[in-house]
Amino acid sequence: MKTKISVLAFLLFFSSCSIFKTSQTINEKNTDETSTNVKVDSDNTFNKFLGDYAIEILGIPSGEDGSLTMKVSAENDILKAELIGDSVEASSFFKFQTVEVEDDILFIEVFVPEYSVTGFFELYVEGNEVAGYAFDMFEIIGTKTD
Repeated sequence: MKTKISVLAFLLFFSSCSIFKTSQTINEKNTDETSTNVKVDSDNTFNKFLGDYAIEILGIPSGEDGSLTMKVSAENDILKAELIGDSVEASSFFKFQTVEVEDDILFIEVFVPEYSVTGFFELYVEGNEVAGYAFDMFEIIGTKTD
């Protein structure tokens, strides 16, 4: 009985530490230097998201706000995001993986190779105003031009 309780406690301890959870790795052969595309519906639900964005990521732990300029475009019903202007240098720190629109929200999957972390930019666009979140931790504010 003592052994069963010890084994149960051991399994409970390690499962609560997420040691048994699996993680998904990214196959770098399938990723592009600046972006990877995702097919979207051809009913033009994403037209309001196309254009150039000037965004700021607030509350980054380094104490600085991150300013980025990026372009969201579509080629044959496929959305694509890429850094433009002075932000092109940031492409060495992170890479856009996928771009999709779901429930009127623009999701851009971002991979940070230095930390092997994948997260999302979640952008809400109302007219030319942009708001949202980066990696569900940092607030994003900005503007969009057509």
